[in-house]
Amino acid sequence: MCTRLKDDLLSPSMVKIMMNTLYIVWQEDSNLHIPIIDEQHRAIVATINSLFYFIQEGWGVGALRPTLAMIKSNSMFHFKTEEGLLEKVGYPDLKKHAELQKKFLIDIDAAARESIEFQDPTLLLKFLKNWWLHHLRSEHQLYTPYLKRIK
Repeated sequence: MCTRLKDDLLSPSMVKIMMNTLYIVWQEDSNLHIPIIDEQHRAIVATINSLFYFIQEGWGVGALRPTLAMIKSNSMFHFKTEEGLLEKVGYPDLKKHAELQKKFLIDIDAAARESIEFQDPTLLLKFLKNWWLHHLRSEHQLYTPYLKRIK
């Protein structure tokens, strides 16, 4: 069942953001030019954008459960892929990378609980966008040179 989102839960700035079609627009510079990684990244972004769409449609926290399941599933496939590739090229910080992945899974659950507690699905949406930007701009910068050795 769909729960309608109350207007008073959205800040004016969030309402303005929600007037856009997509919450995260895929940029060409997001491509790492490693096909499987790029495809998995697109799937993660598509799931975040789906949550944004469901919020726009008034699903409220009802959108969290299916989105959370999908984003965790996509992320776990992505992390396993990265881990396998990084192991293959002898990435020296593989253990630290695995710890970051575990932290993400803990943090996403905490963000989802907070969203439910405050009846505000935008809290999870904001968490996911911040995580995505950090993952792409910070984490990937550390190991993309190692992944490019596979080509």
